Amino acid sequence: MQQPPDNILKHVALVALVAAVGYFSLYALDSHLRARKGPWEVTFAAETNGTPFVLINQPALGVREVKVRFPGEQNPLTNAPVTVRFNEPRVRPGFGEVRFQDATYMPGTVTLLAFNHEVELIPRGLVLDRQERPWQPGLTVELAPTNQPPPVLQTKRKRNY
Repeated sequence: MQQPPDNILKHVALVALVAAVGYFSLYALDSHLRARKGPWEVTFAAETNGTPFVLINQPALGVREVKVRFPGEQNPLTNAPVTVRFNEPRVRPGFGEVRFQDATYMPGTVTLLAFNHEVELIPRGLVLDRQERPWQPGLTVELAPTNQPPPVLQTKRKRNY
């Protein structure tokens, strides 16, 4: 007895279907893993005496109401506090500048430069002027102008062609 010939189109269609289902399933899983913890939420504000501060929150990591004050600095805000969610590129802070942001897998890493102080938000801790400390809910830290780090010197790189 002779067997009927295999239908190659049936095999190709089955492989294509399995590949498509696998691709879309893995894409959905990756999208979920990237956004499940949510972004850093930073409020840029000033106290009643004009002292600027940032208030950091990240509920998924247990980071709540961590305040970094800048005594001795002038309040650059002229209106109400500004809350920023670092969930997309090119986010503009209330004051200072964003030096680095990686929100590939949230919350990711955010590095701010405010009043010549570097404030870095990473999941394992808060880095202030290149000194790391663990996250503690309700923590308040002061960064005065007198304890600013020396400026980082940028040297020109020599190109070797």
